[in-house]
Amino acid sequence: MISTNIKKNRILFLDRDGVINKKRVDYVKNIDEFEFLPDIFNAIRKINELGFIIIIITNQSVVNRQIISEKKLKQIHDHMLTVMEKNSCKITKIYYCPHHPNENCKCRKPKTGMIEQAVEDFKIDLSNALLIGDSDSDIQAANKMKIKSIKIKTNGNLNKLIKDIERMFFR
Repeated sequence: MISTNIKKNRILFLDRDGVINKKRVDYVKNIDEFEFLPDIFNAIRKINELGFIIIIITNQSVVNRQIISEKKLKQIHDHMLTVMEKNSCKITKIYYCPHHPNENCKCRKPKTGMIEQAVEDFKIDLSNALLIGDSDSDIQAANKMKIKSIKIKTNGNLNKLIKDIERMFFR
């Protein structure tokens, strides 16, 4: 179990859809539709080996759009975590926003509620944090929190960013 004080650790916030799994226009609605991106396990293992704690922050309006239930989303996330673990990959926590964009909540990116909750839960020092996402809202949330960020091409290869991550933290 990870300590709830990870202040000195490096933190990597990752978006989910388009970064870890293939982004679908019609949303990921079940485990069968959850398709890991190529080489994602190698990337996550390398990032873990660099000492990063990985926290996923993901907008999942699919819940409040009533396309899937929170129970179904939990099943999808549990499946993702189980497969990650079987591939020697460690994800510390998943934060998700279930709200529709029109609900004007505090957690939906580009707002910062999920990041703020992670900071509170884990006592994170954001000077040691990086956010990688595939949308402008991901990068806007990082900018609002003054976190380093990298925008990856949707359904891109996270593995190709390892050298950039190393340069940012290990000069």
